[in-house]
Amino acid sequence: MPIIAVIHLAFAIFFAVHAVRTGRPNWWLFVLLSFPMLGSIVYFFSEYMGDMRHTRQGRKAIKVVSNIVDPHRELREATIEFDRTPTAYNRARLAQALLAKGEVQQAIDHYKVAASGPYATDVSFLRGLGAAQLIGAHHADAVATFETLFRAHPDQKTGQAALMHAEALAGAGRPEARAAFEAVIAADSTVEVQVKYGLFLLERGEKSAGRTALDNALKDVNRGNRHSRDMNREWIDAAQGALKALDAPAL
Repeated sequence: MPIIAVIHLAFAIFFAVHAVRTGRPNWWLFVLLSFPMLGSIVYFFSEYMGDMRHTRQGRKAIKVVSNIVDPHRELREATIEFDRTPTAYNRARLAQALLAKGEVQQAIDHYKVAASGPYATDVSFLRGLGAAQLIGAHHADAVATFETLFRAHPDQKTGQAALMHAEALAGAGRPEARAAFEAVIAADSTVEVQVKYGLFLLERGEKSAGRTALDNALKDVNRGNRHSRDMNREWIDAAQGALKALDAPAL
């Protein structure tokens, strides 16, 4: 049997198993096994993708595929909508699309305009602006943006916004950075937070404290399930890389 036929049959069997497990009509089995290639394509787009949208990994996979098929779609559509109706919300959407494409300064410029006038204290615009400034290494500006956000909306000083504020403080060399990181950890000690705190400590030359923070992060990951490890893969790799560098012999 040609290798391509084996691949087609393997896909068909995979989707057939999915159809049985998820209670799809039995006629799908006939379609998949009678027409392996065509049946698999039809099943993927009509049934399998629908299920994928209900999982984090599935949504991520769909996004990756969409970016491969049409990598500039969101930026193109955001530009068209903004040109057609230049509202603050359409400007913020365009800023987000630009940021995703690495056009950081353009994104910052658009977010600044969006987060002005009647929208000067808008939560989503300020968060977007602060995130863009942080990515662009405009740390002092990011600190100011997040502090404006927290003054207007004290309830926002938590989670990702509080973490980005701590990172901005660290990048700006502000002495409050450590306390800001520790406040985030006390409220929500995620793996990402622990790893970023550990890396921050290492940058300050606090090797022992940094190692402890990174070790604790990895211990938390190991206590979790596979899904948790998949979600935190970026931070696991960062922690392991930093610990490996610490243990490397000095040249």
